[in-house]
Amino acid sequence: MSTVRVVTMGVPASAPGSEPGPGAESGAGTGPGGMDPSARPSVEPLDVYDLSEELLLGGGIKGLSIAGNVDQVFLERRAPLLADFVRGGGRVLVNGHVVRPFLPGLSPWRALDHHGPSDLWISPVTPHPVFEGIDHLELVYRTGVPGTPTGGDLVRLGVAGFYGRGYHSRVPEGGTVLNGIGPHALPIDILYPLGEGFVMAHAGNDLFMFSDPDRSTRTLGPRLHAWLEGTL
Repeated sequence: MSTVRVVTMGVPASAPGSEPGPGAESGAGTGPGGMDPSARPSVEPLDVYDLSEELLLGGGIKGLSIAGNVDQVFLERRAPLLADFVRGGGRVLVNGHVVRPFLPGLSPWRALDHHGPSDLWISPVTPHPVFEGIDHLELVYRTGVPGTPTGGDLVRLGVAGFYGRGYHSRVPEGGTVLNGIGPHALPIDILYPLGEGFVMAHAGNDLFMFSDPDRSTRTLGPRLHAWLEGTL
């Protein structure tokens, strides 16, 4: 199923259906960015083909997280609707390689010439609460071995997967580069306003998969959900 994460208005943590979803187990409800400790974003997967005008513009949805494997041809056909959602105050996280820009400001993904981890190094460019306190070394390396090694152990074990291997070919006017990739810190994570809302775009693997409970990245999932809800 080609899916998106739908984030609706906060609900009490004990309420039915209030589970925060994958990547939000640790720290959810602890109040990042002033989030009410008694509430969590209500998160659920949705088939992208069910995105409708009634659903997006009805006022209940606060944010969308779009998976990297989504049908971009379909989203391109829904571009005006998605743009209206963001311009009206919604927030969208775009993961993956953009081939068909389906929102104003998005640009096609460009592959980075790389020959090893040093060519794909992730470095912070502009501070943002979503990435606060995260060791960027723990974003670079995905070892593929049991456990959650950190620091120098990651370097010793090597890499099975990467945070990303390319970048956004253009940063839109008014946009901010949050993280860079490679020796020239090319834009891999960007944030830009669109009307009353915002778009965050990550040119790599889905950000939620990096929210590991035993690493500094454990806060990434809860903070992304809080950002999508508008409380961070």
